[in-house]
Amino acid sequence: MRLPASAFWSVLIQPFLLQPPPLLLGHQQADVSSNSLATWVLLDDLLVAEDLAAAETTSAASHAAAAAAESNVQEGRLTGSYGFTDERTRQMIPEAVPGGAVVLGNPVAPPINGDIYTDISTENAMLQGSRRLSKGVEYLVEASAAEAEAISATLAAAKARQVNGEVEPPDRDRGAEATPSGKQISTLIKSDSAMSNNSAPAGVRLHHRAVVVAAETGGALGGMVRQLSIDQFENEGRRVSYGTPESATAARKLLDRQMSINSVPKKVIAHLLKPRGWKPPVRRQFFLDCNEIADLCDSAERIFTSELSVLQLKAPIKIFGDLHGQFGDLMRLFDEYGSPSTAGDIAYIDYLFLGDYVDRGQHSLETITLLLALKVEYPHNIHLIRGNHEAADINALFGFRIECIERMGERDGIWTWHRINRLFNWLPLAALIEKKIICMHGGIGRSINHVEQIENLQRPITMEAGSIVLMDLLWSDPTENDSVEGLRPNARGPGLVTFGPDRVMEFCNNNDLQLIVRAHECVMDGFERFAQGHLITLFSATNYCGTANNAGAILVLGRDLVVVPKLIHPLPPAISSPETSPERHIEDTWMQELNANRPPTPTRGRPQVANDRGSLAWI
Repeated sequence: MRLPASAFWSVLIQPFLLQPPPLLLGHQQADVSSNSLATWVLLDDLLVAEDLAAAETTSAASHAAAAAAESNVQEGRLTGSYGFTDERTRQMIPEAVPGGAVVLGNPVAPPINGDIYTDISTENAMLQGSRRLSKGVEYLVEASAAEAEAISATLAAAKARQVNGEVEPPDRDRGAEATPSGKQISTLIKSDSAMSNNSAPAGVRLHHRAVVVAAETGGALGGMVRQLSIDQFENEGRRVSYGTPESATAARKLLDRQMSINSVPKKVIAHLLKPRGWKPPVRRQFFLDCNEIADLCDSAERIFTSELSVLQLKAPIKIFGDLHGQFGDLMRLFDEYGSPSTAGDIAYIDYLFLGDYVDRGQHSLETITLLLALKVEYPHNIHLIRGNHEAADINALFGFRIECIERMGERDGIWTWHRINRLFNWLPLAALIEKKIICMHGGIGRSINHVEQIENLQRPITMEAGSIVLMDLLWSDPTENDSVEGLRPNARGPGLVTFGPDRVMEFCNNNDLQLIVRAHECVMDGFERFAQGHLITLFSATNYCGTANNAGAILVLGRDLVVVPKLIHPLPPAISSPETSPERHIEDTWMQELNANRPPTPTRGRPQVANDRGSLAWI
């Protein structure tokens, strides 16, 4: 930025007319560039533009200051040899460089050979010893006083000539004079009207340093506070240009959408991750619209596409079984055993969820959107694999599709249901922990003998396009107990099997594994051992479908690979009955009817009801 002549004189002369020249020392400016020296700026209030504004002075002021400089040089003082003081100790502090020299970076120099502004290079700004350093400060005071006297005399003479009518108005054709160096400068003394009409307000200038707080520091300017030269900002010239109004609108919409994509996961987490304070919403209308759900799914899908079909994970880790839209149970587990947040334990333990996030329960939308938001926020700590209900042909029948329509409207609800199911096709299919524990949703069935068979399944994959390996992985169950070996028909439907403890041991031996953790079946204590402890069934939703009265559990795997089951028990029935709470009765009607028409798979160990309309055979 270049100052006009009038602004330059307002900045330069006014302080000397009002008061004696101050000694402005100790304005420390730290240069953080890696290959430059720290700069200590003196006479900060007299900083002016380097070329045009600095050249606009009278020859009288220039010669007077130059004479003072020459006399000082003859007395043994070096031009441009400045020092600075520490404001706290008031002591002269040289700046150390190799060889014991003191280097000063580009202060404003006194006039030399009629040129008021001379840049002091590193070579002629070196001092040897503290004696010359102190004399440099004395010289600064004397040079400033001499320059002030010369400028004051010149200004008084100019005003006298103006009173006597000797000052000619500026001539546009000859409004510039040649300086001794050959530069063209404008006429020094201008009329008051010209000064008022053509000059910027006096005393306003941009400081040549910007204060930067390091990104890793906290508030209140704590930590690393740096000052950067404004010339070091590389993006200063890169202005955002939208072009035509039409392109401006499109660009702003794109920018708003990008910001929305980044903010949706945080919005979901802030709204839903309340382990102790969450309560079912009074209004059933879901708080996200279909555009926000689309952004969330897009962000999560990009992460899932980069992951393997079989995740490779490390301990410590928490493992969750089926949730089935029972969002209240998820919050209770987070409240009791730690939540995935910076205020919880996400910094030192991972989370693995084994599928069946939707259907049956009242809050499938809350469950799946929170888990997706956590995945986006903590992609290396939150892990989701696929369950048998993460398929459109299943969750269209068991509640998720109905919930989307009921809470978002028919058009947006159906669109949301389709979008989330497309995301389900990208979910990983299993997880291997420390190469010793494999986690899946269903089981190994009749077809899975090696982990590589699961790794070879290509995603995205639908149930219709999947092989028998995918069907066994998501649908098969262990036999009733350890005494029933081999393969047996599965009461869930034709084409499905149960596998005995001998199959579990064979699979573990083939893959050098010690444990299989799976979900898919409701168990009364939330977890249940099989095959002499080499397989554990895990279920995290309590009182499944309001009828099972089962506990929910998670498994916590420590660094020492010790597995600890942690349980929550079902809550007692609410005091208010449907008769005293007609609103709740109306809200729950659709899910109650669905569970009555399609009863859930019986809790493990209980016999399957004949002609069960909840079985695949009936479907």
